[in-house]
Amino acid sequence: MTNPNSPIFIQLISDEEFVRWVREPNRETTFFWDNWRQNHTIYRSDFEKAVEFIKRLDFGNQQLSESECNELLGLILNAETSRTPRKPPSGGHVREWFAKQWVRVAAILLVSFMGAFGADQLLPTSVEEPAVHAPTMVSVNNPKGRKSILKLPDGTLVHLSYESSLVFPEHFTGAIRRVELSGEAFFDVAHIDSLPFQVVADGIQLDVLGTSFNVKASKKEFNTQVSLVSGSLRVNLMDNRLQRKNHLLVPGEQLSLDRKSGTFSVGSFNVEATIAWKDGVLLFKDTGMLEFFEVLEKWYGVNIQLFGSPQKEWQMNGRYDNELLEDILVGLQFVYPIDYQIKGRNVIIKFID
Repeated sequence: MTNPNSPIFIQLISDEEFVRWVREPNRETTFFWDNWRQNHTIYRSDFEKAVEFIKRLDFGNQQLSESECNELLGLILNAETSRTPRKPPSGGHVREWFAKQWVRVAAILLVSFMGAFGADQLLPTSVEEPAVHAPTMVSVNNPKGRKSILKLPDGTLVHLSYESSLVFPEHFTGAIRRVELSGEAFFDVAHIDSLPFQVVADGIQLDVLGTSFNVKASKKEFNTQVSLVSGSLRVNLMDNRLQRKNHLLVPGEQLSLDRKSGTFSVGSFNVEATIAWKDGVLLFKDTGMLEFFEVLEKWYGVNIQLFGSPQKEWQMNGRYDNELLEDILVGLQFVYPIDYQIKGRNVIIKFID
């Protein structure tokens, strides 16, 4: 039988999205929670009990009085420590016994949402919380020209792109694994039951399980893209202008958020074109001249100066697999009449008339 004090049980009944799904399920939320249940088989009993609890707990229009709140809180604070479950009485008192068990679970839920009722006024002031020392935070910053592969304390692999940074704790503590991203990264998240992984980037918060996905949050273009390769992913949109605050992605879907206008769209994406960068591959399709050289600057960490203008329209299509910058420029000379000079981190490109 599920223990009503189970952290998983409490976590589920305290999750607003879980409660909303139980009461008003739809295709997207059902996909997410079915996936969660399949990936957490050892907690299936807790999951089913949480669903049953939400369905049964219906006070209708009745409100708990302040004295009832204190009484329920007392049930928590003075709960028995014995691990041996009581047997229900026989006869006409069975229904009353079961009702009391659900009241005890209701007290747990009440404490979970105590902030809404002013928990600081209800909890005894004499109880002092033990000092919690926050873990040391690690910050990895990649300038242009540098890409790196990081292994987080939980085993998650992160491919961090150029002009990007990732902040994460030296070791994960608490009930969630949280990291902060600026720029672009590909995550291959280690699956840990009951310990969600969370990524915070410009305009979004991602809640993931065992999942692989790409995040690109461009400060310059005011655009954030989340591309799901495998697993399940909930995107929480942090823009108050949006009526819909979250979206569940399925593999092959990409969410694009325009942070300037406060709008977003969801559609399919080309997986190879989106994540090729993590394997050292540059892909160009109908790319204009300025965008092409801007990518080369960031990829190789150089400053490119252009002199003159091309004689014909520039439309670059190509694939470069871990190639040297000079090899790329040599190849360009077969297509466009250019000269180039490489002096350290400075590159001069001249278009020949």
